[in-house]
Amino acid sequence: MVLPLNRIDVGKTVRVVWVASEPDMAQRLCDLGFSPEEEVTCVLRGRPGGMRAYLVQGAVIGLREQNSREVFVEDSHI
Repeated sequence: MVLPLNRIDVGKTVRVVWVASEPDMAQRLCDLGFSPEEEVTCVLRGRPGGMRAYLVQGAVIGLREQNSREVFVEDSHI
């Protein structure tokens, strides 16, 4: 099942399917490692509507909830 990145639980690893952002933001997210087929793990969820931290390509990256809603993922073990 495909769902937005902001919906995954802490500790869960998923695979990016697509990024549904404006072109400039989509490119920025891809530059940070949020590109199709990349595995991403949620490592920290802040308060609702706040920042979230994800492990991607060996680095922890913080995203605003708005941006994490634009990255669509699926279970990486499918």
